[in-house]
Amino acid sequence: MSDLTLVTPPDKLYSTEKSFLLIYPSKVIKGQFQDLITAYKDPFTVYLYEVNDESQDPEWLFDCFYKADYVIMDIDNCPPKIRDLTSYFISKDKTFWLTDGGENHYNIISKNRLFNLDFLHSKIGGTLEEE
Repeated sequence: MSDLTLVTPPDKLYSTEKSFLLIYPSKVIKGQFQDLITAYKDPFTVYLYEVNDESQDPEWLFDCFYKADYVIMDIDNCPPKIRDLTSYFISKDKTFWLTDGGENHYNIISKNRLFNLDFLHSKIGGTLEEE
């Protein structure tokens, strides 16, 4: 496994390593992500946003969103304040999103809907070196 740097609010890290932003990932998604990253040897950064304080200003989230190479957003776990930002985040090609919700208009904005992280492995497989 590679060197992993985990960054949570309010900390910030400025580096040129590959980076991921996980927005309110469920325990299942965290487990799948851990399985995904064990195959890589390059160092990378994971920004984790799962703030329990509703008064938290999402400025950190936006800053890390711009820095991250890949974003994984678990819409169903997001509180309403963050869910309101969903259409902005998923409108960017680097964002992959999950929801158990049936009918929604997010599919019109982005075709990057995931049901698990298996698809992401093939997406990033060519950009990170495998062991």
